[in-house]
Amino acid sequence: MLRNADLRVEELWLRYFSIGGIAGQFEVEAYIHGAIALPALQRDILAHALNERLDEINAPDGRASYSRGSEDAGRRHDERSPDDIDRPEEESGQDD
Repeated sequence: MLRNADLRVEELWLRYFSIGGIAGQFEVEAYIHGAIALPALQRDILAHALNERLDEINAPDGRASYSRGSEDAGRRHDERSPDDIDRPEEESGQDD
């Protein structure tokens, strides 16, 4: 679908970030390639960014789908629980 949008990952990430996405470009690219998962809210923001582009160019084929019944759906970034926040320093396993 990204090809149908005539959009590079960098451009999609910028659109995603500008409408409230919080994942970095590296994470978005990894998600697109199936290497990692994103929380439902972030997937929905990414889908919305892609769908806006598809609307702009009047793409005839399909749209990115949104999550259904997700516990993250509809929550704002500032409403996330502490468990939703990434803590890379704790995951690295390195002592400082």
